[in-house]
Amino acid sequence: MLTSFFSNSKPFHSIVVSIFLFAGWFFYIIQDVNEAINYAEIAKSLLQNAVFLLLFLLLNFTIKKNRLTKLNSYAFFLFCFFILTNPILFKESDPVFSLLFLLLALRRILSISSKKNSEKKILDASIWVTIAALFYFWSILFFVILFIAIIQLASKNYKLVFIPFVGFISIFILTTTYQIVFNDNLWWFLEYKQQVSFDFSPYYSLKILIPAIFIMSLGIFGILYKSIHISNTPLKEKSKYWILIFFLLIGLSLIVLTENKNGSELIFLLAPISIFTTNFLETISKKWISELFLWLIFVFPIVIYFL
Repeated sequence: MLTSFFSNSKPFHSIVVSIFLFAGWFFYIIQDVNEAINYAEIAKSLLQNAVFLLLFLLLNFTIKKNRLTKLNSYAFFLFCFFILTNPILFKESDPVFSLLFLLLALRRILSISSKKNSEKKILDASIWVTIAALFYFWSILFFVILFIAIIQLASKNYKLVFIPFVGFISIFILTTTYQIVFNDNLWWFLEYKQQVSFDFSPYYSLKILIPAIFIMSLGIFGILYKSIHISNTPLKEKSKYWILIFFLLIGLSLIVLTENKNGSELIFLLAPISIFTTNFLETISKKWISELFLWLIFVFPIVIYFL
């Protein structure tokens, strides 16, 4: 049933996925509610839901524009339920906003392969990554992907390598100006820097550990699956999938390095995992296997809710 329903791409699927997301948010709020209801937090959470919808639409647009999957809504469905699997994301807004800007950057990075307006695309991507880092410090690691894309996709004009520094410095100057004017703080970036931490003790909680194992297992499977089958990918599309593999690897590195490990950092894995898992589902000839897999994804957040 799920396989048939999401086997094509229609606007109605966006509505259905949005309903699932809102239902997940509602049950999370009910579970987390206390005697003193904080309406400001609820309003903030509703705004975050709107950002999730933007994430869905942006991911869907990027997938269709770059033909990363066939014409179906599996990635849309998977991305939503991966979020529901990790409900801490309804409370932590910074990683969500950071991913929004990273997807904007990814959209520009993937389009560099057309070699049209490369300078503008590289500048845009560097600006988006820098803004993402303002919300979540270790997002700055995704600059690695931009430099890989420049080397891999752009022409032999090595001057392009300097463009990301222009984007970074521009946002840095604007942020510093804001901090001086409104907070009288010239050295804001010294307070903003985060330490490297290898403390995984927060993952001892089953509500974090089980989604982490589930999502990272799919991530590792996605890397292995796409690496093995990338030779079957058309030459024109290979570079895009390598960018996604690096995106996933950087996301895994971010999880290892970040100081504030509470499960929300897993969101940086979800976009490439959704795409690679969809690619895998598209190769399954037996419909009942893909149907079983989608139902597993559907039921998993419900199990997490009762932990």
